[in-house]
Amino acid sequence: MARLFRPARIEYDILTARPDSAEAAEAADAAQCWTTAAVDAVTPHPLSGLDLLREYALGVVPRLQDFAVHIWPVGQGQSPALHQSPALLYDAYLRVRSMIRDKDGNALAKVHATGWVLLPGEFEPEINRGIIGLVNFGLPMILRSVDRGEYETALASLMKARSTVNAALQAVLNIAVSAPEPPSRDKLAAALHVAPADLDNWYNGFHS
Repeated sequence: MARLFRPARIEYDILTARPDSAEAAEAADAAQCWTTAAVDAVTPHPLSGLDLLREYALGVVPRLQDFAVHIWPVGQGQSPALHQSPALLYDAYLRVRSMIRDKDGNALAKVHATGWVLLPGEFEPEINRGIIGLVNFGLPMILRSVDRGEYETALASLMKARSTVNAALQAVLNIAVSAPEPPSRDKLAAALHVAPADLDNWYNGFHS
């Protein structure tokens, strides 16, 4: 039986802080900060399954793009240039997202004005890229650095790899605890070799 999703509100968020460099973006604690600037209440209507939820979320993208164009240039005198420059327009899209939530505030989908949608049970694109890069490039380079005696390079690469693994750990836990039939806390804690009481320190929650 398909899982039912009932959107009740759409939050429009503006990016207020983000890492300033590629190195900072790879750090485990380099979280982006978002502030909700507007909220649309919608009549709850059950969506049967992830396909319908994705279709619903994609329908929010044009509204979100209009929001980005009208809100982001405020006070910056960029409005005419924004419409003329694809680069400025794309940057404005990167700075706006929406969170689709149910009546209890649980996140059903995260939508960016660039057009990508994150649903429950899916990895963030950054984590996908990080894992693929780690397997295809990062780990082999670590081995090569050790073979060459470049231990400082190997250690620096291992720190980046650890950040990627930590982000993946948090993501998997977020997915697990928000599943229709989530595993017990005891099982999750056992998989991480931690006490159940320490489990909350390992994830931020999908809704954050």
